[in-house]
Amino acid sequence: MKTLSPNLQIRPATASINSAGHLTIGGCDTVALAKEFGTPLWVMDEESIVQAMRACLAGLSSYPQTRIFYAGKAFLCQAMCKLIDKHGLHLDVVSGGELFTALSAGFPAHKIFMHGNNKSADEIHDAIKANGVTIVVDNHSELELIISISRALLAEDASITKVPILFRVTPGVEADTHQHIQTGHHDSKFGFAIKELDSLAEIIKKGADAVNLIGLHAHIGSQTHKIEPYLEIVDILADCFVDFKEKYGITLSLLDVGGGLGIAYNDQDKPLAMDVWAQSIAQRVKTSFSNRGLDLPTLAVEPGRSIVGTAGTTLYTAGHAKSLPSGLNYLAVDGGMADNPRPITYQALYTACIANRANAPLSTNPLTLVGKYCESGDIIIKETYIPAQTGDIVAVFGTGAYNYSMASNYNRTRRPACVLVKEGKADVIIERESVENLIQQDRVPARLLTD
Repeated sequence: MKTLSPNLQIRPATASINSAGHLTIGGCDTVALAKEFGTPLWVMDEESIVQAMRACLAGLSSYPQTRIFYAGKAFLCQAMCKLIDKHGLHLDVVSGGELFTALSAGFPAHKIFMHGNNKSADEIHDAIKANGVTIVVDNHSELELIISISRALLAEDASITKVPILFRVTPGVEADTHQHIQTGHHDSKFGFAIKELDSLAEIIKKGADAVNLIGLHAHIGSQTHKIEPYLEIVDILADCFVDFKEKYGITLSLLDVGGGLGIAYNDQDKPLAMDVWAQSIAQRVKTSFSNRGLDLPTLAVEPGRSIVGTAGTTLYTAGHAKSLPSGLNYLAVDGGMADNPRPITYQALYTACIANRANAPLSTNPLTLVGKYCESGDIIIKETYIPAQTGDIVAVFGTGAYNYSMASNYNRTRRPACVLVKEGKADVIIERESVENLIQQDRVPARLLTD
């Protein structure tokens, strides 16, 4: 039976329409969800997440030693940490806050990679102190800082072990995606150029008492649809493995090719199936390393968006409508760029439906779905043909990745709640912020309190 790969479809795996004509997800009536929890509301379909994880695992099943690292930057909360741990995945984090979230959820430190191009001394300290976190090193000064902090912690605490590290290599490979989310090109702010590896090898030898270099990492970007850049990365990094062994006498054991596999946001998007993507990479590693006389490394991949993107749907309540003399028709909803900044940031495209009239035929007149924020660029969908009107519940699909992660309190609005749905049950995994939350960090100087 063919492995299900949710990233190929626009709607969540469990999406359907009930007898009342309402959109259901995870067996839950979305109109009822909007009434119970309010809007905007992020709805995450657990079954879609699980299917995506299984698809990736299936694609790597023929490779002897693999690790799938869920990229926490896509969507992270304590419930998500529990879910990926339950299904055997590892986790990559990019900040002290993400690391704290994972450790607070009881996620095993030895299953965490820590990324980032400007890790602070405190973040590095906390990662090493957690005992087992692998740090992905981005630059020379960071490497020196890691060695220094590791030595200090090793000296004061006998239970701390030498920190495992990877080097992030900039392979010079460009992904088929928006320039703001390309990360593998030569001018990227991330990682080491290949020509820098000579100097890195010398630093590693001097710091061998504090760090243990186990492998190399590369990442080309996000929302990619083609396999060729990943295969090119494998060959480039395999050559680096040869150099480390022959030139520096260092045998590496782990190859991390990153993630970035895209999802279908609309009918024009044609991403690879997750199992096909993973299997193609695994096969290339076997061939590439065998051709160079190298032992097969542990293979790591880091899917984020493709695991949670399709699982997420945002529910909005439609507000005021406006028709302009130019022919433009606007419909505003009670959310927008504060809960989904991707359209204004990356010109991201989305697909929507009317949750309370999911069977409604499409209109012949285009509608522009806009947010409520004080920016002309606050447009969720520039052209949709759903016949939505004031009072409708509008469902926007494909919002599981980077929406909660990038959300803000712009215009002092409250970030929405998020519910995880499965088999007719909805559990709040992120509470809606209160107006009290908005002012809890405010401080008023004493001089402003006097008459």
